[in-house]
Amino acid sequence: MADDADQIAELAIRAWEAAFRGIVPPEIDPRRGWDADRVRARLLERGRETEHAVAELDGELRGYIVYGPSRDEDAPPSVGEIWALYVHPATWRRGVGRALVEHALTELRAAGYLDATLWTLAESPPARAFYEACGFERDGAEQRRPSFGNPLEIRYRRRPRGARKDPPKLRRFR
Repeated sequence: MADDADQIAELAIRAWEAAFRGIVPPEIDPRRGWDADRVRARLLERGRETEHAVAELDGELRGYIVYGPSRDEDAPPSVGEIWALYVHPATWRRGVGRALVEHALTELRAAGYLDATLWTLAESPPARAFYEACGFERDGAEQRRPSFGNPLEIRYRRRPRGARKDPPKLRRFR
């Protein structure tokens, strides 16, 4: 996957520019965070706590997702998180994002996470509609991220496929 760093960086920049235009201040340059060398270093990092996956469509890399344990201070160890999802705008509405989200949810469940969360910008109706169509629901948490120019982010939550909504209650017999 480290060989894909250039393509990952390029698609993340294109997705950022299309999705965040008018929400994130223009002085926040996505190229700073999505430099191909930085992406490559993250992918080669040993012992990283996140997993990464890419999606190809028509022979081209068109999507990228990062997932792992929740970064939220209030999250119990049973909560995983989709840290980032980027889909090239030329392939929006072609199933790439949904396939990546389902992959991440399946992997999170296999790793033992009972819930999955993600953060998205409150001022992005398309992103919110996408996550809601994927079965995520707002859980009421909000935060502001200074590195994005301080827009309001809202948290969504979903149980990965196969997770029980309520764990079984056990009773002990004597």
